[in-house]
Amino acid sequence: MCGLIGGIARKPLSRDRIKKGLDVLDHRGPDGQGQWSDGHFFLGHTRLSIIGLSNGDQPMSNAEGDVHLAVNGEFYGYRAIRDELRAKGGKFKTESDSEIALHLYLQHGMRATEQLRGEFAALIADQRRDIMIAIRDRFGIKPLFYTVTPDGVFFASEIKALLALGAPAAWDAEAAWQDLYIFRNHERTLFAGIRSVPQGCYAIARGNDVQIYRYWDWDFPTTEETAADKRSEAEVVAGFREVLSDAVGERMVADVEVGCYL
Repeated sequence: MCGLIGGIARKPLSRDRIKKGLDVLDHRGPDGQGQWSDGHFFLGHTRLSIIGLSNGDQPMSNAEGDVHLAVNGEFYGYRAIRDELRAKGGKFKTESDSEIALHLYLQHGMRATEQLRGEFAALIADQRRDIMIAIRDRFGIKPLFYTVTPDGVFFASEIKALLALGAPAAWDAEAAWQDLYIFRNHERTLFAGIRSVPQGCYAIARGNDVQIYRYWDWDFPTTEETAADKRSEAEVVAGFREVLSDAVGERMVADVEVGCYL
């Protein structure tokens, strides 16, 4: 678990103000803290070191210094993806799994999301296109919130970091009522003006405008497809065992001792 903040500011934010947002996320990443800003974009990261212990500090940037990344979480299967990217000319600076997201974006743009497997929230500041991209994993395991304020668009792993950056704290009365009595939409929070990037989606912020795009959704087989499946029970069991073993194996990859919980 790590923590991240980022955004597009109408006026440059001081390093102290960015640090204030990071400090409230210190419990998410006690192993290090970093920030980057060009006066318009900013990124901040608090790190819990799991992979690439000695050289995985964030935010990280491309060779030209005009695309920048901060990630909370893990990317599974990153070694095979990294090998493929290196074969295509990608120059990696770290051993961190997070860096594959930067190179996938540089090579494939938003199609990079098709290869990102794991539990993660990622922020990309692309100075070339004057946009900030916020990507959340397929199932929304890692949190990612955003708000549009008079000072700009801010993203963070936790709402209290947005408040520390200057977002106003006010109840969303309708969302609170929905939370108590019916069903609150996953995108809404109990705070007015603060939203959650939906699972399986990415947000693109340009200026004070934020647009949400879906890159992944459930794909259940139809009745016809199920009827046409001629596999035996043993073949289905073997196929499931292979997928499960792969999933467990990928989650055991770390440069520190691995813990698990049910």
